[in-house]
Parts: sequence; C-alpha cells; structure tokens
Amino acid sequence: MRCSLALSLLTAAALVACARPVPRAEIHARLASQRRPNLVLIVVDTLRADRTTPYGFSQDTTPELARWAAHGVLFERAQAQSSWTKISMASLLTSLWPHTHAIRDVRDGLGEDVTTLAEALRDAGYRCYAVQTNGWLDQSFGFQQGFERYVFPAGRGAQLPKAGIWPHVDRVVEESERLLAAHDRSGPFFLYLHFMDVHEYAAPPEFQRFGSDAAGAYLAAISWVDDGIRRVREALERADLARSTAIVFASDHGESLGEHGLTGHARDLRAPVLHVPLVVRLPFESEPVRVAAQVRNLDIAPTLLALAGVAVPAGFEGESLLPLIDDVGDTASDRPSFAALGTPLYPDAAEQAAISDGGWSYARRVAPDPRAGDEQLFDLAVDPGENVDLAAREPDAAARLRARLDAHLATPPRAGARVQGVHIDPSIAERLRAMGYLQ
Repeated sequence: MRCSLALSLLTAAALVACARPVPRAEIHARLASQRRPNLVLIVVDTLRADRTTPYGFSQDTTPELARWAAHGVLFERAQAQSSWTKISMASLLTSLWPHTHAIRDVRDGLGEDVTTLAEALRDAGYRCYAVQTNGWLDQSFGFQQGFERYVFPAGRGAQLPKAGIWPHVDRVVEESERLLAAHDRSGPFFLYLHFMDVHEYAAPPEFQRFGSDAAGAYLAAISWVDDGIRRVREALERADLARSTAIVFASDHGESLGEHGLTGHARDLRAPVLHVPLVVRLPFESEPVRVAAQVRNLDIAPTLLALAGVAVPAGFEGESLLPLIDDVGDTASDRPSFAALGTPLYPDAAEQAAISDGGWSYARRVAPDPRAGDEQLFDLAVDPGENVDLAAREPDAAARLRARLDAHLATPPRAGARVQGVHIDPSIAERLRAMGYLQ
C-alpha cells in the first residue's frame, strides 16, 4: 500500500515537472535528453515579420504562431539572404552565402557537389520529406537533393475568390498528413513545408477580415496560413509526434507594401523584404525566449542539425542558434549578414549586394558597375525601417561596410555549387511566366 502510494506520488510529481514550462537555463539539457527528435521546417513565402502577432503587429494575424512563441524561442532580428526565393532558399537549405553558391539567374540551379540540409540529415538516418509549392524550388532546379519524397501537390486546393497559380494551404496540410501517416516510426523524420499563399495574397472569404485592399488581402493570407500551421501542429498531436518534434518557422523573404515607393519583392534589399520571422517550437513548452541579437536564415540548417545531434558539414557558413537560446544574459553579439539579388527579374530592379552588421546596413549595385549614388547606408539603431539614407553624411561608416562587403565579394564562389542553363519543367515555366518572372 505504502509502495503504491509512494509510486503514485512520484508519478504525479513527474507529471507536474513535465507540465511546467522549462526555464531558459534548462532548455539545453532538456534538448540533449531527447535523442534524435523529428524535425519540421515551415517556410511561409513572402512573410515579413512585422505583420505577425508575436512581432507586435496591431492586428491578431497569427494567433497560432503567437502561441508557439509564447512557449518557445523567437528571434527578433532574423535576416533573409535575398528578396528572391531561389537565392534565399539556396542559402537557407545549404547554409551558403549567395555569393558562395553563386545562384543569380532564372536558369541557375543547385549543383550536385553542394551538401544540402536534407542530405546531411538523410546520411544521419533521417527520412526526409518535402511539400513545396513554389516554382523556383522545382526539382529541375536541384532543390530536391536529399529528400526521399519531394511533393509538389496536384490541384490548387480551396476555392478562392480569384484564381490562384500555386497549390494552397489545404493541399500542403493534406500532403503533410499523408507523409506523416506513411512514415516508418522506426526512425526520425525531417519534414519541410513551403506555403505560397501569402505570396499570392490568397485566402478564402472567412479569413478576409482585414480590409478589401491589397494590404488587407496580404493580412488575410497570413491569417489563413497561420490556421494551416495550427492544423499541422494538430496532425502531429494526433499522431503522438508533437512531443518528439521540433519545428522551425521561417520565411524566405518579406514584402514591400509601399515603403520606399516599392511593392512586392526581388527589387531591393531593405528591411521590408529582409526582416523575416524566425520562431522555434520546441518538443516541450519552455518559458518564452526572445533573442535580440541579429541572426540569419543561413543559421537555420546548422540549428536543425544541432537539434538532431548531427555534425555540421565543413562547408556550411552559418552557425547553430542553440548557443543563443542558452545565453540567459542575452550577451551575444549581432551576427553579420550578407544578402544579394542577381539578374534583375523586373525592369526597375538591379543586381545588388548588401551587408548588415546589426548596427548599420549597407547596400549597392554590383553590376554592370557600381555608380555614384547607387550605395545606401542606414543606421539601424534609430532607423530600423531603413528610410533615411546616410551614405553621404556618414562616410566613415559607409567606407567600413563597403570594404567589408567588397572583401566578401572578392572570395571565389564554391566550385560545383551552381549549375547553369537549367531546362525548366514546362508546367512550372508556364506558371512562372504567368507571374511575370519569365519572358
């Protein structure tokens, strides 16, 4: 009787201990105790951080993401490596700077000599699956390397007020559920999901509560995708996988909504298109952690590998974010970030390169030749939206960042990281042409 009572009390105490949010100082130890967790990478195309709830937006666009941040880790200043998907995702999935992988043109793709995140996880025993909906990430461009299943869903999904080009939220969720159901539980999995609805400003009528203009449509799409990630989380819970799965939520780039006289993306390298959300939902609830130091999408692949206990390939240029989670005193320095745009997709765009050291950001044209007035400099401490160009008024700061960017661009690209002249799948080319990307 006494033994039974003692056992019950110990069990109850253990349950209470598991239920309480894990303090920040104990997160590393808890993660270390979970051997080879499942991993999910969610990328929401064209999502800028400042239009989401946990980043302080005035309207509740992303209640699900806010819940993840309230019991996980949010990086306040995450930087994308481009405002064009192909360049940005090549950096995210290979942890190589744009200048290193050298992808810059519509017919460039990833070469087989580069190591992708999926390949590193596959070689460590992970089953790797993807559901993606962006034409620039089609298999013809080499982004399927390392994935056992790389699914581009058939059909559009939900019936929307206007015709869409890419598969929508419902199709991504449905395909992810199929992959989870078919997964062999004898080993861990890596699941990459890419949502295009925010890029298309697409959402069913029930989510269109933010106004009838383009800005309202953009917010409605964000809300719809947030509902989609809720369904992904619920699918993991139904499959009894949530407590053994870490989720990284990210975006490939943001969107200009009239700032600096621009709309859309792939035209410049300023804050509206480079400041992206980055939230980690751990396999357990923790106290909310907000990391203030500047980080990069380049760091996502090393972080996922660190969560899996897998060695980071020697060629990766990013760093794991886990040490920043352990940094209770928030003493970490800003991580320098480089970004790039290649061959212009639009008449009002240009080939550009940029650097941010966390305190200042600097951007300039790189081809055919930099011209006077083409460089821009911003003081991020007082102007995080990058509205006031100080290149002429702060010549010392401009010279310092210019020299640092020039040194970065002077290093040779990685041999074999890029293939040129890719033959694009005709069905994908038709959709890209409908969006104005291909002539």
